[in-house]
Amino acid sequence: DCFYGTDLEILLRILKTETTVLIGINTNTCVLNTAFTACNRDFQVIVISDCVASMYGEDLHILGLENVKRCLGYVLTVEEFKEKIG
Repeated sequence: DCFYGTDLEILLRILKTETTVLIGINTNTCVLNTAFTACNRDFQVIVISDCVASMYGEDLHILGLENVKRCLGYVLTVEEFKEKIG
């Protein structure tokens, strides 16, 4: 969880950020926990599906993405994200 023990939320609030775009490892732990915290703190969540992975297997990677997609926010590829912001 990128929020835990950091000033990330304070920085995002100062910058008036409304949306978090998440990439990284592990989809089913670090990325998913950050997505939960961002959602719980009223940030919109986007996970870039081709910029995340899991060291614990493809099944848990997919589980993490599905959890975000169904409950927390949006799951987009890099190309889909570029189209949305373009």
